[in-house]
Amino acid sequence: MAVLCLADSSSKAAHLPPAARPRWCCRRPPRPPPVRRSVAPWEKDFCESRGVPWRKVTDPGAGLNAEGPGGRVARWDDSGAVEALLAARRRYWAEINGGLKAARGAAVPPLPDPDMYIDAVVEDDGGTVDPAVEAEYEAAVRDMERAREESARLHATKLRDDFVPVPTGWDDA
Repeated sequence: MAVLCLADSSSKAAHLPPAARPRWCCRRPPRPPPVRRSVAPWEKDFCESRGVPWRKVTDPGAGLNAEGPGGRVARWDDSGAVEALLAARRRYWAEINGGLKAARGAAVPPLPDPDMYIDAVVEDDGGTVDPAVEAEYEAAVRDMERAREESARLHATKLRDDFVPVPTGWDDA
């Protein structure tokens, strides 16, 4: 039984019996290990669909992993944000899978109430405005206009062309 070798046919190794051939002669290069993704593709799609690039999520120097002044940004505990993120992920999973229940039997959370953090919702009643509030608003607008005009006037005086520097200290006085 002859075993073909990938070595050059003129070499001595091709004519030796298989047991006497060098081990490097017929060896294939090793296969790369199978790719094991640490994150499901739909999670990457979720981040991209919400406008967050995946590289920003995984980059240790940007985004959620960034160390801020004093290094406290990454250690900040915001359980409300975590709950909102997990709920959004479950809604996205249900959306791409046809409204199925989320993993582990948990129901898909509804969208949060847009008025959740508003104490009292005031309906527009057609133009009745408190005169004191209106006067305060007009005074603030006048102050802003006055400050803008003052800034423009100061800027214009800085750019005057009639300023002539007078040299001092070198004359024979």
